[in-house]
Amino acid sequence: MKKVFSTVAALGLVAGIATSAAALELKVKGEYLLDGYSVSDGLGINSGNGLQMQKADYLVQGGTNAWFEHKFQTDADLVINDAITIKSRIRFIDWGVWGNQDFENASTGDTNVSNGANLSIRRLWMVYKSPIGIWEIGRRPAGAWENSFVNTATRGDRIMWKSGKMISDTFDMYAFYQKITETDSYSNENGLDYDYYEVYGAFTGYGKTSLAVGYYDNQTQDYFGPGSSDSSTDRWRIKGYGDYQFTDMLGLEFEFDYINGQTEYNNELKDDKDISGLAFMADLQAAFGATQANFMYFYISGDDGTDKDDDAYSRSSGTGADFEPLYVLTGSKTSILNNDMGSDNPYGVAARAAGAHGFVAAADFQATEKLGLHGAFGYVYAADEMAGYENDYGYEFDAGASYKLLDNLTYNLHFGYLSTGDFFKMGTNVETNDITLLYNNLSMTF
Repeated sequence: MKKVFSTVAALGLVAGIATSAAALELKVKGEYLLDGYSVSDGLGINSGNGLQMQKADYLVQGGTNAWFEHKFQTDADLVINDAITIKSRIRFIDWGVWGNQDFENASTGDTNVSNGANLSIRRLWMVYKSPIGIWEIGRRPAGAWENSFVNTATRGDRIMWKSGKMISDTFDMYAFYQKITETDSYSNENGLDYDYYEVYGAFTGYGKTSLAVGYYDNQTQDYFGPGSSDSSTDRWRIKGYGDYQFTDMLGLEFEFDYINGQTEYNNELKDDKDISGLAFMADLQAAFGATQANFMYFYISGDDGTDKDDDAYSRSSGTGADFEPLYVLTGSKTSILNNDMGSDNPYGVAARAAGAHGFVAAADFQATEKLGLHGAFGYVYAADEMAGYENDYGYEFDAGASYKLLDNLTYNLHFGYLSTGDFFKMGTNVETNDITLLYNNLSMTF
C-alpha cells in the first residue's frame, strides 16, 4: 500500500508545481468503494463463473461465495485555459479482491489489474471549446448512452465533435469516430481495422427526445483473406430515447436500440449470417411525497436456434453491465442477463441467447434525511422459446437500505432472492436452486 500512497503523493506534488508555475487549475474528485458479497450456490462469482442454478450433487458443489473487493479512483480535470481542459480518470486500485494483494510476486504485483495493487490510467482526453463546437479527442468515456439500459460504461479512443448550444438552446448534436481495433501501426505488418461511427441529435424543448445512428465497420475478413476460418460482422444501429414529465407526480422514460447487419465468413463452406436484434425499455415513474415508484418493462430479443440467422440482441452483454433493476437476474455479479463479469457459465449464455421479457415494480422511500429504503419485485421470462427449454426465468424479491453516515460517506445494504424458474433446468429434469444474494457497500466520495 506504500507504493500506492507514494504514487498519489508524487502525482499531487507534480500537479501542484505545474499548476503554480503555469497558473493552471486542477479540479479533482473521486471515490473509494468497499463492497462485500455473499451469494448462494456460486461458482467462483468474483472470477466471473456465475451461479450453480441447478441442484448440486456430490460432483458439483455450489456452496456459498463470499468476498470483499474495493476500488479507489480519481477524476482529475487540468484546466489549461478557458478553451482547453485535459480530463482523466485514474484508478489507484481497480476492483481489487481482498486477499489477492501479493506485492512480492512480479507477475501479480503492482501492474496486475486483478489483485488490488495497481495504478491504471483509464481515461485521458482533451476538451477544446472551439468557435465551431466542442472537440473531445483521446481516450474518453464510451459505452454509456442516456439511460443505463443496455449500457456498459467503458472507454474508447475517439475524435468527437459536440454542438453544445451553438445551434440552439433546445437542440444539440454530436458526431464521432472511434477506433475499436487497430493493427496497422508501426508494430504490426498489416492490419485488422475495426471502427465505429455515430451521429446524434437531441431536442429538449419538452422533456428530452434523442436519436442516434451508428455503424460498425469490421474489416477482419479482408485482413485474413479467402479460405480462412475467420469472419467479419458489419452492423448498423439506431438508438432512441425519451424522458417526459407529464405532471409533478407522473413521468415516463423509454429507450430502444435496434441493430442490423451481416456476418460474412471467409470459408466458402460456411453460409453468411444475417443478424438483427432489438432492445427496449419503458419506465413509468410516480412520485408521492417521499416515495418514488417505478413500473418498468424491458425486452431484449432472443434467438430460438432454428435457422442460421441470429436474432439475439447481444449474446455477450445482455441487458448491459450498468443496468441493475434486479439484484440477481440483472446483477453485475451473477452473470445471467448482466455479463459484467465476462462469464461463460452456461446459464447466462443460454439466457442471453434466448432474450428476455422483464417486468419490475419498485419503490424507494426516503424515511429520513439520512435513511433511504428500497423494495422491488420482478418477473422475467425468455423472449424466444428454445427447443426443450421452459421459458420461465423466475420471480425475484429485492430489499435494500441506504444510510448516510456523513455528507460524503454512505453505507448500503441490499438483499435479493430469486425463485429460480424452470428455464435453468436447461432442458433436463434436474431441480433448480433458489438464489440469495446479500450485498453491502461503503462509499466515500470527495
